[in-house]
Amino acid sequence: MLISATIYSVLCLFVTGLFDLVLKLYSNKGYSLGKLIFGVGLIWGFLQWVNMEFNSKSLDFSAPTLFYGTCAAVSVTVSNILLLKSMEQLPISAVSTIYRLNTVPLVVFAYIFLHEEITFFRFIGIGFGLLTVFLLYQGNSNQNGLNVKQRNYILIIISACFLRAFYGLFTKAGVNEGADIETMIFFGAIGWIIGGMGLIVFQRRNWLFLGNELKFVIIAGLLVYAIIWLLTNALMIGDATLIIPVTNMGFVAAFVYSVLLRMESMNLKKSFAIIAACLAVYFITATG
Repeated sequence: MLISATIYSVLCLFVTGLFDLVLKLYSNKGYSLGKLIFGVGLIWGFLQWVNMEFNSKSLDFSAPTLFYGTCAAVSVTVSNILLLKSMEQLPISAVSTIYRLNTVPLVVFAYIFLHEEITFFRFIGIGFGLLTVFLLYQGNSNQNGLNVKQRNYILIIISACFLRAFYGLFTKAGVNEGADIETMIFFGAIGWIIGGMGLIVFQRRNWLFLGNELKFVIIAGLLVYAIIWLLTNALMIGDATLIIPVTNMGFVAAFVYSVLLRMESMNLKKSFAIIAACLAVYFITATG
């Protein structure tokens, strides 16, 4: 069973990196961000509904599910809108790495709101997380550095990271209070649908999906649900202390993909940032 859990985790890592790559390619095309969020939400919601029907599960509208599910849905929707917006201006190495380091603020939030302990290892992990952001934020004179405008977008992706951490916090708190996780996942899809619709109206974009737009939306929607399915199955049969560190390192795969596609180049500062991020995830999820 451990081998199966490991396979699920590694697949989730690569799929997460691929999802970030698809977002970057989509944002580079200048397509409507609202239509992507809306379309992905539709696909995600449909697949989750099929999954619940297949497993004879019904939607739960108890008070804990409604409250925590709604809060989690809002957090994950807004965080991904900011993620997509950041992809327009920043290299994928910076966006994916900072966003996927949401375990760092999650540890702090869990300490403040859920009274969970911050161990010595987690404290070290937080330090490596801060070092990662510092390395990615610092521009330099060569072409791999960040300009002033891009540095401002670093603040946006940090905000997205914090919102993604709130999603984890609300989900964890909801489960502790007896909320139904399957319904909460479905609420997340509804959040994307509503958020996407609002963004389309706000940006005054048309509702017609062009051929290439539709391809990106379908691929992204399938990848989102694949991430959810792989992570859920891995956690059902394996040890979270192994699964969480592996799946949270999707930024490594995203960076490798971007280098292979020559979307950006490798340099010393990026390499140190990726290593620091991996160490942050390792120490935060380590026991002891």
